[in-house]
Amino acid sequence: MVFRLKSIFTSLIDAFLDLIYNQKCLVCNCSKANTLLCKTCAKDVHYLSVYAHRIYKGVGIYSMAIYRGSVKKLIQLLKFSHRKKAAKVLAELLFEYFKKLDLKEDFIIIYPPSFYLKTMSRGYNHMFLIVKEFSKLSGLKYNSNIIKKIKYTKPQYRARNRKKNIEGSFEILSKEILINNLQNKPFLIIDDITTSGATIEEIINCLILNKITNIKVLTIAKV
Repeated sequence: MVFRLKSIFTSLIDAFLDLIYNQKCLVCNCSKANTLLCKTCAKDVHYLSVYAHRIYKGVGIYSMAIYRGSVKKLIQLLKFSHRKKAAKVLAELLFEYFKKLDLKEDFIIIYPPSFYLKTMSRGYNHMFLIVKEFSKLSGLKYNSNIIKKIKYTKPQYRARNRKKNIEGSFEILSKEILINNLQNKPFLIIDDITTSGATIEEIINCLILNKITNIKVLTIAKV
């Protein structure tokens, strides 16, 4: 409850300051450019190539940038400091990268869901905020009701065995509806960071187990 109130309070403060002052760069706090990401900080995005950086069970996994510099700062602001505006900036960066991939399918976007207690304590799911903005830019629809996290897990960066930590954490909702209507649809999984890839692999496994095989993965950053 405390974190949720903090999230609401931070959003209200940001909105109030925008009415009075120029927008500040989220990374360096400069206000000269009146933008959420100034040109200097935009240059500190360490982009990766437009090829799949990894293949898992036939699924191409693409990562926009290396997890450092401006991208690292933006993700941390969104996840840990309730700076929701960072979601818009990250979505814009990700969309520009996505356009270069030349993936033309009419994807349904999904994202790793948080366990409900974690979402309640933070006040929001940071990946939902990013996906919502990405959907506006790309025109692709997202679906938050296909996959659910069914158990609490340690944050992956704290887990000694990430694969074991995340194993069995997700399940498909409305299986009959999914198999009947969405089985042959293309899915795009969007996530923020990939390190070992355990979370993404677990979601891919869950989809394949339910006969969903047309899958691509897009992450913002790669450690």
